[in-house]
Amino acid sequence: MGQPAQIEFRQELDSQPVYNIKAVVEATGLPAATLRAWERRYGALAPNRTASGYRLYSASDIATLRWLKARIGEGLSISQALALLNRSHNSVGLQPAVDRQAGSPHGMIGDRDALLGALLGFDENQANRVLEAAFAVYGLEPVAELIIAPAMIQVGDLWHHGKASTTAEHFASNYLRRKLDAIINAAPKPDGGRLIVLGCAPEDWHELGLQLLHLLLRRRGLNSLYLGQNVPVAQFVEEMARLRPIMVIIAATLAETVPGLAALGAAVETMTPPRPLFAYGGRIFNVRPELREGVPGIFLGESARTAAQYVSALVSTASVSGSGNINPVSSKIRVG
Repeated sequence: MGQPAQIEFRQELDSQPVYNIKAVVEATGLPAATLRAWERRYGALAPNRTASGYRLYSASDIATLRWLKARIGEGLSISQALALLNRSHNSVGLQPAVDRQAGSPHGMIGDRDALLGALLGFDENQANRVLEAAFAVYGLEPVAELIIAPAMIQVGDLWHHGKASTTAEHFASNYLRRKLDAIINAAPKPDGGRLIVLGCAPEDWHELGLQLLHLLLRRRGLNSLYLGQNVPVAQFVEEMARLRPIMVIIAATLAETVPGLAALGAAVETMTPPRPLFAYGGRIFNVRPELREGVPGIFLGESARTAAQYVSALVSTASVSGSGNINPVSSKIRVG
């Protein structure tokens, strides 16, 4: 079966009616009959019409339809989803989410800026209101990845450039970390399944990206164990031999912590079979991709969502050889 036509969402086309119903069906996966029923019975959309009477939809319409479909997938009825959408728009002026692959989620950028402003102003109540509204509209994963994580990075950048005080940076970072921890703790831990171990490289204390990956793996039903910051090389092999994970994932955010990450990868390679698959990632490998050359193992991509997709594919398709090692063929899987 051929791949659906890819629709490019550009900000300047957000409200311009340019897509016919066939393109919308391909972009959303919703049958044409459903689109017409939602329009006729519930007033979900009011597409423009050509001179011949054919419906034309905008990129904003497609984003709304995707959002409604996701809420129905979570158990809401179409009427409940529309009520939630309208309530959220009326209360905070939010727009439906467009995922990052599809274009610029201007609504989320506004939410992130509002959250950041509240935190730098030490207004915890306003920060709570922004996130509560965002959770209602977008759901957990998009808020964690596209609002909380970028806000924390931006807080660090503002502090680094002297545009935020140390006190404000501590308050904002601790608030955002608590929110992310709460989301992770709310995600159910699988009772079984092959173990995936995650940790930060030795002397690396920046854990946000790895926490986000931990959340995404948990929400995909994978059995992930988070070791936290500054995982030491000493006794690492012994602990992994005891835990017997199918995969070890280590993250580094600074160039000076990459050698420690590579040392952990090399240590995994010395383990007696069956050995876990070693994978890695982190912001520094996006900024300086040449550093990937000196690290053994699999680079998981430039975002937590890509990494989660890659890990899910590796775990679900990994074949185990007679010695118990993951078949190297499975490490060649390409995601996206």
